Amino acid sequence: MGKINVTLLAGGLYRARANARDDGGNLHQLSVTAATEADARTALRKRATTISTGAVPDLLPSNTLADAIAAWLPQIRTRAKSGSLSYSTYESYEAIARLLLVPRCGAVKLGNLTAGRCDRILQQLLADESISKARRARSVLSMVCSHAVRDGAMPSNPVRDAQRMPTAPKKDSALTPKQIDGIRELMERWDRPYGPRPNYRALIDGMDIMLGTSMRVGECIGLRRRDVDMTTSPPTVIVNGTIVSNRTEGTYRKDSPKRSRQRRTIALPSMAAAAVRRRLALAEPHEDAFLFPTATGRSLSVSNTNGYCEPSSATSGWRSLHSASPSRSTRRISTEGRRQLSWNALLASPSTHGYSGTRTSRSPGPATSCRPRSSTL
Repeated sequence: MGKINVTLLAGGLYRARANARDDGGNLHQLSVTAATEADARTALRKRATTISTGAVPDLLPSNTLADAIAAWLPQIRTRAKSGSLSYSTYESYEAIARLLLVPRCGAVKLGNLTAGRCDRILQQLLADESISKARRARSVLSMVCSHAVRDGAMPSNPVRDAQRMPTAPKKDSALTPKQIDGIRELMERWDRPYGPRPNYRALIDGMDIMLGTSMRVGECIGLRRRDVDMTTSPPTVIVNGTIVSNRTEGTYRKDSPKRSRQRRTIALPSMAAAAVRRRLALAEPHEDAFLFPTATGRSLSVSNTNGYCEPSSATSGWRSLHSASPSRSTRRISTEGRRQLSWNALLASPSTHGYSGTRTSRSPGPATSCRPRSSTL
């Protein structure tokens, strides 16, 4: 570290400045403020020691929220590299910080970030953006402030005292048998005005498997030959992976469902078993072959699968069924599936289908009435 220059500011604080180089030879201009000259010199030497050991300099109340975000994101990326956090989660945090927080409040100093100010920032976000974006922004802002608290730049996390964001209204929706028949008919005669014709047989098979098992889209397209057992009665499928996509790793199969505790074995009703048999007949012979592969044998992506089932509104016949996406199939166990298998055979408990409660896998109408009043599950 070079010479320390101390200046008395108009507000009575002392500002200490100096240049220092890290172990890589990079020059850093350091600046801190403190109540006394001695404290300012001590704090500056501490920061210089920090960068010389390769660590991130400690945050101070005079640092901005953008500085805190820049110091917090590398730690989140390290967690993603170590496997304790998914890269898609890291990318989501980074996007929220870069697109929402930094443009709106990145210049606010940590010492001035009070609970009231956080609340005004979040309420303005709620007015300008969607509820889900505002909720995610509140979560990221709280994690950044917690990091600043651990660094000693803030006495407490002000976001905890800000108002909680409202919850987006839930839409209870379930596909009726008439809708399912209509979707299947439209899939069979669907032809896009440009590009190759979609593989409608794969779309129908995927829909039948998801309706019969309540798998998520990524879990369904991530099924491999080794994951199904057609020799048992009824046939079973093991859900032990899902397809995920992110900018860092691309599209790949994650060797666990959305959460690792959601690994499960599901008995297949006849319509889902028939779909699995068709996929097995078309799949490659090796054990790791996907049941829903691309032309090159790789897995489909969730976004492409949803895109195939949500064509443009100009396509005749799909306008009224536009909301019947694959994700809606995971919110319903089909009436036919419940009639073809007993509840014990279907294993229709929430843990079997990967949900934390019964509300997600329960549907209104005839399907719900098929549930027995008592169950030994």
